Formats: sequence, structure tokens, C-alpha cells
Amino acid sequence: MTRLSLLAGLAGALLLSGAAQAGDTFSIIQDRPKITHIDLGEKGPSHGDMMAYEASFTTADGTKGTMDGLVTTVDVPDGAGDTFFDRLADIVLDFGKGDTLVIAGHTVFTVGDGEIVADAPQVRAIVGGTGRFIGKRGQITTTRREAGHYEHKIELVD
Repeated sequence: MTRLSLLAGLAGALLLSGAAQAGDTFSIIQDRPKITHIDLGEKGPSHGDMMAYEASFTTADGTKGTMDGLVTTVDVPDGAGDTFFDRLADIVLDFGKGDTLVIAGHTVFTVGDGEIVADAPQVRAIVGGTGRFIGKRGQITTTRREAGHYEHKIELVD
């Protein structure tokens, strides 16, 4: 019976070895996104405007995935030196085979720019996942680079 327990434990460890573990930190590189701006409500920049995007990404081990996002404007610059749009983002990182991470949070965009400020890291929450990421939470730090790609540092806590 001891051998059976040991074998079962080893088999379980092998099955879990591909899953992200609490405390995991890894990075992905995202290609330039394909963005669609959706003008809702008042004509021109206004509350409720949306932006939908998709982009491919690559992990350090060469795994390819897709990022899909929907960003909603919640604060429009009112002049007087206010040069940023405040937006809320809902994002899904799809690693394939049912493995996803779901991200939500606040993002700041410069007036006249359809993307976040270059070289200014922005942090959002990882609120869950599926597949090997089931029940995971944490944060993602996103930095847009002048070259057009994005770097994402993913930190999982459970």
C-alpha cells in the first residue's frame, strides 16, 4: 500500500508540474495590437466610448497566445492641464488548450493616443483563470515600448 501511495503522489506531482503555482512570476511579449475605437454617446471623446483590441503574444518558452481586450472610457480630460483619459479594461490572455487568465483594472491613456503611455508601467488585477490557471489571482504589470510591442509581467499569488 505504501508503494501505491508513493506512486499516486508522484503521478499527482507530475500532472501538476505544468500548472502555474502560487508565487509564479513570468513574462510575455505582446505584438502591436489591432485596435478598433467605438464612439458611443456624444460625438467625439466621451464617457462610455469603447476600444476593442486583439494581439498575439509569446511566452519565454515560445508558447504563442492571444490577448483580447475591451476598454471603456470612464473619465474624459476636462482641460486645465488634464491630459489623460481614465479607462477600465477587461482582458483575457488565452494560452490555448483552455488555459486563460482574466484581467481587470484601471488604465491611463494620453489624449490623442489610442494606446497607453510608452515606458510607463500600469498595474491591473488578475481576477481568475481557467485550465492550469483555475483559481489563480495576482497582478499584471504592462509596459508599452516605443517600438510598438508590450511587455507584461505576470505575478500569481494563488
